Amino acid sequence: MAGLGEKVLSKSTPSTSWSLSSLLNGITEYKEKLNLPNPGTFEGLHREVKATFLTNQLFDGGRADLTRVLSPNLQVTHSFTMGSALAPPMYNFGAAYIGTKSFLHGTIDTDGTLSARMNYVWNAKNVTKIQAHITSVPGHSMLQLEQDYQGSDYSINYKTINPSPVENTGIYILSYIQSVTQKLALGVETVYQKPTPDSEECFKSLVAKYSGKNYIATLQWQEIGTIQASYFQKINEKVEFGTELQILVGKERRDALCTVGGKFDFRTSTLRGQVDTSGRVCVVIEQKITPALSFLITGDIEHMKNTSRFGVGIQLEA
Repeated sequence: MAGLGEKVLSKSTPSTSWSLSSLLNGITEYKEKLNLPNPGTFEGLHREVKATFLTNQLFDGGRADLTRVLSPNLQVTHSFTMGSALAPPMYNFGAAYIGTKSFLHGTIDTDGTLSARMNYVWNAKNVTKIQAHITSVPGHSMLQLEQDYQGSDYSINYKTINPSPVENTGIYILSYIQSVTQKLALGVETVYQKPTPDSEECFKSLVAKYSGKNYIATLQWQEIGTIQASYFQKINEKVEFGTELQILVGKERRDALCTVGGKFDFRTSTLRGQVDTSGRVCVVIEQKITPALSFLITGDIEHMKNTSRFGVGIQLEA
């Protein structure tokens, strides 16, 4: 009977292997016929909309950024800020190196806070990213390790923040996004975090991205009770608009915020504006005086809080 069982097993195994191989080959051939595009990264899901917002461009007081190009691969930046109502006067030195496969960027300020970033391109599909932030403030230093893999019609990203094998703590994030048609992509993200050795939590996010000829619509649902929807519209080569709706439907709190931003490019200037349902209105105007010199004006008014900020700055490249 043992010999008979071995014969039956030896005959069924090739058949099963052949069926699995045929199924995989059939899926591959079907995907090749669809000629699906790469959907981009999970992290860049709202990138076009965020580019119309002013989150990273607002400042108050005076600011000067002086950039010196030392070679085609190396440049340094000196940044000065003063007169801010939120921060003391600050000097920041930065350096960036751009190679054929690598990118290095680092900054340090007068408080001794050091930030560094490195990207290395192994090939057209694999990119390794490392970010570090070191500060004297307890609990604010950060190390992030990231690996990107982009296939022909999908993207995979693995990220870990402040991993500590010794203490068994850290944040671990795995995401996958797949094009299912020429315009529609679906994705999922899992976040597992252990702030302490004795506590842990895990939650998921589901996303959908629809790309038209000159617009992009996205929808993201997070298991913690957050829904985020965004829409980006490119009117023409000089005008772009973006809007974002964030809804919090937690057990103890329910809230919503809608933000609309626009970017207008003129011959020698750029105007960006943003308004949201909390009563906040922001504007940034960049005027090109010469190709290497720009003058900046920023304004930020929060009507509900009765606060306002104003800033002027210059950007010089030599």
